[in-house]
Amino acid sequence: MFAAALVFVSTSAPGPGLDPDSMAYVGAAESLVQQRQMRVPTAKWDRADSTSALSLWPPGYPVAIALPVVFGVSPIQSARWINVLAAAVTAAAIVLLIASPIGYTAGVAGVLVVFATQALFDTQISVLSEPLFIALLLILLLAMIRARDRLILLGVLSAAAVMVRYAGAAAPLAVVAWTLLDSRYDWRSRLRRCATVAIVPLVAVTWWFARTAIAPDRHATPRLKLYAGWAATAGQARDTLAEWLAPLLPDGIVQLCIALLAGVVIVVFLVSALRDTSGKRLRHMRVSGVNTLISATCVLAACYLFVVLMSRALVGGTIPLDGRILAPLIVLIEVSAVTAIGYWWRAYHSPIRAALALVLLVWFAAAATVTVNDAVYATTDGSDFANRDWRDSPLTQWVRDHAARRRLYSNWPVALYFHANRIARELPELIKPEDVVPFGNQLRKDHGYVVAYDEPSQDFISTETLVREIGLHQVVRTADGAIWSADSVSVASHDSASTDSAATSKGVPPHQD
Repeated sequence: MFAAALVFVSTSAPGPGLDPDSMAYVGAAESLVQQRQMRVPTAKWDRADSTSALSLWPPGYPVAIALPVVFGVSPIQSARWINVLAAAVTAAAIVLLIASPIGYTAGVAGVLVVFATQALFDTQISVLSEPLFIALLLILLLAMIRARDRLILLGVLSAAAVMVRYAGAAAPLAVVAWTLLDSRYDWRSRLRRCATVAIVPLVAVTWWFARTAIAPDRHATPRLKLYAGWAATAGQARDTLAEWLAPLLPDGIVQLCIALLAGVVIVVFLVSALRDTSGKRLRHMRVSGVNTLISATCVLAACYLFVVLMSRALVGGTIPLDGRILAPLIVLIEVSAVTAIGYWWRAYHSPIRAALALVLLVWFAAAATVTVNDAVYATTDGSDFANRDWRDSPLTQWVRDHAARRRLYSNWPVALYFHANRIARELPELIKPEDVVPFGNQLRKDHGYVVAYDEPSQDFISTETLVREIGLHQVVRTADGAIWSADSVSVASHDSASTDSAATSKGVPPHQD
């Protein structure tokens, strides 16, 4: 209940946080309920349709959001309640995982550690698929330990994970590896069991990709190739782990050194626990299940890291190794670390326990401080696109008041979707400068507007380049951006005649072309 209450309070108005991916999840859920198909409410600039097929994101989270929407709950509030429920399930799974071999005190400590972690907490307070995904991963981990022979159950849970996030491909990989490592059976039996456990996720993934191939959408289809630039990615991963292991400390060599030391200590605890539970120092204490829990967690964590790195190498060179991407990995490591530390706790004398407790309390206080600060920010200013700067944007207000009959193109379509109830196409991509001239021709043909926020986007060609290359005319300038047009006619007289008030009323689907 603590975890659910924490997320519930932290996602109160103006929350939950709205990430750019939130537009895809919410929009696909809305279109599923209204049109029986999952469409993302934005598209490439040159598309006739202003929406795109859901493919860059799997369908699990939008389907989950759609279920309460059928009964009249707003999509954003539906996503909020899913996060609250996922937090409760995550906390319960952690307690069950750790309490079985170590005890309920350690289980509760594991919950406190996980929900004090900024990487985990920040995903819980935004409309993102990670909360549901992490809950499914921990349920799967519980099944891997307690229901190892329920092969269909393992297959269903791993299929659910991959249908919520593509990185969930780690789940079927992990259950196959876990089944293959089961020494209770001979190799022929293990191979048969692996085939059984892989059936359900294989069917689910095949169905989804076949659906995408039948109705391909260029906006939503990733390009497979070998991506370079690993130095920046490695640096980002290093900083993410440093912020996790040494919270509150300023970026720099001190933080990195302390984080490295903490990481080494965690590894030592894990390796020591794995070796000892094979039957040495603490056997007389009858601690059972520690080896199984840590082993299963390590298999799942290794598979997740492998999938993330392969995705970065082959699917997208811009995939960041930030707190959001690494949150599931961090949670798995924390579950293992709390288990290992709890296992060794009773073997130490009081002075060592006191020193260890002091270090853990200092980390917890620092991590909890960061988390509380994020919670306060989310419930006051608002997180990401729920922030007051986006909610109260003068540029968005102008679009609501004066651009009802215009086709929109923007560097931030997500802002227009959530705060102007409008669907906007994307600007030309930064990596395709040859699209500038065709885009200008399309803009003139459509009599459209370029809604250019001052907040830069790394994905699209800058407004300055578009103005210079196309010869755009500034329609209006606000405190946070400008409206541009390629029309030679008077814009003000064109738009002042009508305003689409229906498109901005609550509960009405976003205006489309």
